[in-house]
Amino acid sequence: MISTDPFQTLYREPLHEGKKEKFSVGKKGEGSGYFLFREIRLSRIAFGGYRIGLEDQEHKEALQFALRSGVNVIDVSANYGDGEAESLVGKVLDENFKKRQLHRKEIFLVTKAGYIQGRNMKLVESKEKEKDQFPEITYYQPGCYHCISPEFLEDQLERSRKRLGLSTIDAFLLHNPEYFLSYSEKNGVPKEEAQAEYYRRIKDAFQFLEKARKDGKIQFYGISSNTFPLPEEEYTHTSLSKCLQIAEKIAGKENGFAVVQFPANWYEDGFLRNRDQGKTLLAICSNFDLLPLINRPLNSFQAGKGMVRLSYTPQSQAPEQSKILQILELESSLLEPLSPDPNRNSLSKLWQTYGEKVRSEEQFQVLLQKSWIPSLRGIIDEVYSEKGKESAEEYLRVLNTALPLLEEQIRIRSSENLSGLYESLVSKYHPNGDAPESLSSLMVFHLASLLEKGAVLLGMRKRKYVRDILPIFKKQLPEIPRSGWGENGIRS
Repeated sequence: MISTDPFQTLYREPLHEGKKEKFSVGKKGEGSGYFLFREIRLSRIAFGGYRIGLEDQEHKEALQFALRSGVNVIDVSANYGDGEAESLVGKVLDENFKKRQLHRKEIFLVTKAGYIQGRNMKLVESKEKEKDQFPEITYYQPGCYHCISPEFLEDQLERSRKRLGLSTIDAFLLHNPEYFLSYSEKNGVPKEEAQAEYYRRIKDAFQFLEKARKDGKIQFYGISSNTFPLPEEEYTHTSLSKCLQIAEKIAGKENGFAVVQFPANWYEDGFLRNRDQGKTLLAICSNFDLLPLINRPLNSFQAGKGMVRLSYTPQSQAPEQSKILQILELESSLLEPLSPDPNRNSLSKLWQTYGEKVRSEEQFQVLLQKSWIPSLRGIIDEVYSEKGKESAEEYLRVLNTALPLLEEQIRIRSSENLSGLYESLVSKYHPNGDAPESLSSLMVFHLASLLEKGAVLLGMRKRKYVRDILPIFKKQLPEIPRSGWGENGIRS
């Protein structure tokens, strides 16, 4: 028995009963921003919780804003924020339910399990010491294991229910089970052998999930996989057709396998182009009444360029260079009275050294968290020690002014080369001048149109990100032909 539960502080009690219910015609919420999936009304946009955290007030306000604006699909995972994403969602929902601003039957909650990182890693290591480890763990790399064994899924489902404060989770997904295939390929396992074992493990997982469904702990289940859209000859390809066949063998036509999540965007158009046993992903979803959920609509991997952030707004202006120079000069003047230290990495020194090399907001955030902020915290302590509290607080204010300016500079710089794509898409698909005002919003509109029935998951950590997609609740979706959309342009 594990003496200390690493997730204990994230749990909520009691659990709210209920699940997302079928839609009654005539209720508020009909319109272009919604669709019906098995008689359940869902918003075409889902609040993606990949980078939200429990203690971040801005994230909480963004979720509240999204819910008030009509978003009723929320997507999280057990490993997002090391459990804190689920806990934040649980906190927000609990507040809304108690105030009767929302009802449990109105929200469709999706969460996922499979990753072993952070607190889950501590849990696994503790169980291994006690000779009570979970079976069939994929030891992918240090700090990141993976598992979809029934024993692990049962553990994770209970923890997710308690973090979310919900008795029933609407959709519980296996999260990137293809880690097993990636590991097998890396270790030279023959493809046929690895895939046979892969689908056996999925079968065992589905058997557990069918039981969880009968017990009322989940409403539906499914898989979130980055490899659904890959060509079927690829080693790590996950076959939706095979997953459907497995579910039907276990529980017949009324099985609970109903949700499919995969990446899709302009540069990653395999969901339109590639085929699984002769059918595209969207065709299979349509034929079997599955719910497609698109993730990474804006974070796109382009061949030869790596990650491209599909974000551009025509009227955006980069901050004036004079403002950036002024604030960095002010920082230098505040540090001038300190004892000389050639190794001191001030913000102005870091920006001068690395600023031009940073190509995206994501890269900047990683740099901040792993390198810059630890260095700057050391300088704050130094200022406090040598010059006192007031000087340290003034220096902190300068940093809080400078960092958003630098981030905006990088954001505008990284999006400038996307102006041509935005203008081309507007000209081709919005000749009447009804185009969304940003490339990010336009991408969401187009993907929602291509899905017909499905939701686009969007990271909305800030209110401005929510505001960017709100026109989808008011404007009609454009008619987008699948044959020509995407970098490759489908040619049937």
